[in-house]
Amino acid sequence: MNVTVKYFAYYRERVGKESERIQIDDGKHISDLIDMLKQRYPEVFNGNALFVARNFRYAEPGEVLSDGDVVAIMPHVSGG
Repeated sequence: MNVTVKYFAYYRERVGKESERIQIDDGKHISDLIDMLKQRYPEVFNGNALFVARNFRYAEPGEVLSDGDVVAIMPHVSGG
């Protein structure tokens, strides 16, 4: 299946693109996609805190992906 990954802020700058389509096996989870991105971009996904949304809603690591999903990757926001 295919999912679209959209990158924001730090991740967009470091990956060098706004988005990409990624082919991933059926039944895979958000955490599997993040692991795939860590392998593809080890210098970017190196332990930095990130926020993940799936189809415009906060996503838990254990959520199962579906064909055509849009996954947004953005830095974790904090304030003080």
